[in-house]
Amino acid sequence: MYRPEIKRKRSGAPVLSRKEIDVIGQNIVGDFMPEALKSPQEIDIDLLAQDYLGMDQDFQYLSHCGVYLGMTVFNDTDKVPVYDPQNNCADYISAKAHTVIIDKTLLEENQEHRYRFTMGHEAGHEFLHKEYFAYDPDQITLFDLMGETPAPMVQCRVDTKKMDCRTSKSWTDRDWMEWQANALSSAVLMPVSMVRMVAEKFRRPGLQQIFCHYALAEEVASIFNVSFEAAGYRLKQLGYIPQETQLSTDILNMISFDLACNY
Repeated sequence: MYRPEIKRKRSGAPVLSRKEIDVIGQNIVGDFMPEALKSPQEIDIDLLAQDYLGMDQDFQYLSHCGVYLGMTVFNDTDKVPVYDPQNNCADYISAKAHTVIIDKTLLEENQEHRYRFTMGHEAGHEFLHKEYFAYDPDQITLFDLMGETPAPMVQCRVDTKKMDCRTSKSWTDRDWMEWQANALSSAVLMPVSMVRMVAEKFRRPGLQQIFCHYALAEEVASIFNVSFEAAGYRLKQLGYIPQETQLSTDILNMISFDLACNY
């Protein structure tokens, strides 16, 4: 399996730029699914997590209100917090190391894109952050953090994909790792060279620029089976859509029919 050399802090937290994460994501896809770097297509994120990274999958309610979408378990534990809807109470379950747990709400209708991004996010934690979260139970004092045993899992909130590194001056290691997991999810689901291939081949002569941006984001979303929001963010990050451009799914829904009729 592909394993890059990654600079890390003494804590084990990686130090990575967006460009470095793009390279890592592209190399993961090239190793796991090389055909996807020849022809832009949907990345099988479940198969990548299970077969390539060796993760087990489980589905639980992670909270009573959907605040947590996913969780990666790094060490065997019998203290995974979940929600029991039948008894309306918190509970604990057991899980093995290298288990990804997805909130059951993401199995509901119209949640596929959120599910795929969350799976990519948790796979990102597994690939990048094992050295931070995992520990040797026989040498636990070597990894003592603030006088406490390192957590055997990381819970990921619903709002992490809104993190913006322009506001990162006060971020903790955990904040940076959430950002890195988001960035790697995007880099795996939409490999940089394939997004560039789609964007540079994309032509809509006669279409106003703002509508072109909508059409391009919709094209990327369709090809890679990601949300329109995620596609637009990726295209902004790669410079194909100006950062200041506001893309609205409400406007997309209004103009999609016209675009389909005209092209």
